[in-house]
Amino acid sequence: MSKKEEKDWTFRQLAAEFIATGMFVWGGCGAAISSNRWAVDSLLIGPSALTSIALGFGLSITVLAYMVGHISGGHINPAVTLAFMLLRLQSITAGLLFMVAQCLGAVFGALILWGQNVSITAHCGDDDPNNDLNRGIMTGVCAASELPDGNFGPAFGLGVNTLDPRVSQGCAFFIEMMGTFLLVLTVLMVAVHKKSGAGNTAPIAIGWAVLVCHLQLIPYTGCGINPARSFGPMVVDAFGGMNNFKRGWWVFYTAPFVGSAIATATYYFIFAETDIEENEEIHDHTAVRESTFDIKTPNQSGTKMLGKNSSEFLEPSTDAEAPLQQNDETKYE
Repeated sequence: MSKKEEKDWTFRQLAAEFIATGMFVWGGCGAAISSNRWAVDSLLIGPSALTSIALGFGLSITVLAYMVGHISGGHINPAVTLAFMLLRLQSITAGLLFMVAQCLGAVFGALILWGQNVSITAHCGDDDPNNDLNRGIMTGVCAASELPDGNFGPAFGLGVNTLDPRVSQGCAFFIEMMGTFLLVLTVLMVAVHKKSGAGNTAPIAIGWAVLVCHLQLIPYTGCGINPARSFGPMVVDAFGGMNNFKRGWWVFYTAPFVGSAIATATYYFIFAETDIEENEEIHDHTAVRESTFDIKTPNQSGTKMLGKNSSEFLEPSTDAEAPLQQNDETKYE
């Protein structure tokens, strides 16, 4: 089998993306639920809640990138995976499998989140005068979780992405596109560019990019910039009878990919080193990766990632592991 025909994905990598994306939804959307105002007539997100939610998402992506970066590369986002596909750092097959794993993981994470919060809406609408939790009052969490038929669905919609009524669909698309552009360009510049000095601190910069995006985008769209993150809560909300596939839902599944494509083009045509072009012409994923990182990374041997020696890995190195990979011998110019 030739180099370019070698399989560039493993079950372990898919499992890593599944678990990491699930934990991202659990951590970030969980922060959105716990930071919301549960009192009567207090549904608006204030500055403190905005900050805590943004920190929840930003810190989660940093922790998880460190956790699985040496296994799968820590994409945790179909928009990031698309960038690696466009740069020929990952095959189409591997990229699509990564995206499926990420979306399924997001659903799993949202299911966990629903299960751990089911009790906070259990007494919504209870008219029992002895119930100190509600006493028949429509509290903030109940109002935000009420269904059209009078029942109550997942608490606060599990932090699902929705458009603010005052935000048009066109503006929402532009906002989500720009947020994803910042995130993906940050990933490529700090974790892929061979002259990047970020090294093992790349996940921190990526987490900060997610934090910055959430600080700005939350009031407008809830900040998607990740189709899997949007998909998980929407699907689980549907399980609970809450339909969030309404005005502007399509924005969260189109704008991030457009933003990712623009960021990838910006990286490739302006910042990337030109020595990857010849390898791209022959569609050689391994050679592209080698020229991108200026190192030799044969699929038959392990490599150092996030500061670990190659001898610590029993699994073959593959293209999807590229984002955070670095050898002891590697010297950035």
